[in-house]
Amino acid sequence: MVKGKQNAESRVQKLEAWQSSSDHHEGWRYFVEKTDLKAGTDPTEATQQRQAELEGRESKALQETKTPIQPTPDPQS
Repeated sequence: MVKGKQNAESRVQKLEAWQSSSDHHEGWRYFVEKTDLKAGTDPTEATQQRQAELEGRESKALQETKTPIQPTPDPQS
């Protein structure tokens, strides 16, 4: 993890310049991610925590899309 937005953006630009165009074309891109994880967190643990957060957000989004929309009563009826 990198402290500071400017520092992070600079590092991402360096990574993108280093990355081959075929990797970039295939979708291997880097991005800046806001997180509550502490610097120095074990990479495996950090990945597991991010995956659990992602699954939670996806589950919530699916539940929201499955909620039936109740039609508003027609005032002319």
